[in-house]
Amino acid sequence: MRLSKFISTNTEVILQEWEDFAGTLHPLTSSTKAQLRDHAKAILAVICLDLDSSQSVEEGIEKSKGNAPEVAAETAAEAHAIDRLQAGFTVEELMAEFRALRASVLRLWQSKVRTADESDLQDMLRFNEAVDQSLTESLAQFSAMLRDSQNVFLAILGHDVRNPLGAISMGTQMILQDTSLPPRHLKVAAQVLRSTQRVTEIVSDLLDYSTSHLGGGIPVTLAEYDVSAESRSVVQEMKLFHPERDFRVDIEDGISVAWDRARMSQALSNLIANAVQHGSATSPVWVTLGRQGEDVVMVVQNEGDIISASKLRTMFDPGKSFAMKSTSERSASQTSNLGLGLYITHEIVIAHGGKIWVSSTELEGTSVKVQIPLIATAPLK
Repeated sequence: MRLSKFISTNTEVILQEWEDFAGTLHPLTSSTKAQLRDHAKAILAVICLDLDSSQSVEEGIEKSKGNAPEVAAETAAEAHAIDRLQAGFTVEELMAEFRALRASVLRLWQSKVRTADESDLQDMLRFNEAVDQSLTESLAQFSAMLRDSQNVFLAILGHDVRNPLGAISMGTQMILQDTSLPPRHLKVAAQVLRSTQRVTEIVSDLLDYSTSHLGGGIPVTLAEYDVSAESRSVVQEMKLFHPERDFRVDIEDGISVAWDRARMSQALSNLIANAVQHGSATSPVWVTLGRQGEDVVMVVQNEGDIISASKLRTMFDPGKSFAMKSTSERSASQTSNLGLGLYITHEIVIAHGGKIWVSSTELEGTSVKVQIPLIATAPLK
């Protein structure tokens, strides 16, 4: 009996076998019968249709990688993932269900097929490809919804924190204007204000991070301005923040661009702050900016510890960068942060139609290079 015929004829038996087998797995010991069965029947029906359709070798290879042709409607596997997330399942539990489904079908079919011919082997290969495709669809949907829920939480958290921070900042500024207070009290108030401003910056980065994941990246509003003058202003501000550091600046005059002024100034400020934090305290921070054809090239360079190739690959992804750190590097005593500034800088550059990359060698130190068209490719608002 061909596998598709076997599945359609014995669907109820397969579901019961799958339910019994899946229930013995550790991730699914607390699952109910309804939770185990909800979309399995629809997934099996899709697999049967796939087994009965013609397919080239290349299409089979792509399907085993999870690259089957996209369909307009939501698939049964995607609907299954949505239900599992709402039911509180973990990704491990979701994967265990598909392992159980695969094992149940093949075990029952094996008991019916004593000797296998070429068509049976082909059916088994096609079945595994179809299960892999369903698993990929389900995991992709589950992961995307989980990321969205996490980012919505971060966005709500950041938004709600802004109001009390604003109240603290305003109250502290009123205290600082009271000249009758002792100098010691005013000094404490000034420190509170600086700390509040720092937390406000972190919250702003958090909102940018979550917003960029929920929508189409960081929104930008383009307008013409002199990036040379604006960049010098940003460097001057960083000099005031870090008077102990040596800055070497080479900025070409009179470069007019159509960019988001505030966002690009934020990006340059983030790059300089990163160079100050991670560069050698006894060596300069170099900032250069100039035209290159129809583009502007910006480089921020510092000397310090060489960054390994593996860390360079995740520099603009704070989640992966943090995951790669050892336990000691994750310690709260470390001066390094989560790297939201670099991530946001990357998103700002991409939103302008540019590119950003990092190199780190003993000869040149660490250099972050940004290249953006004079007229950014994002639509003018």
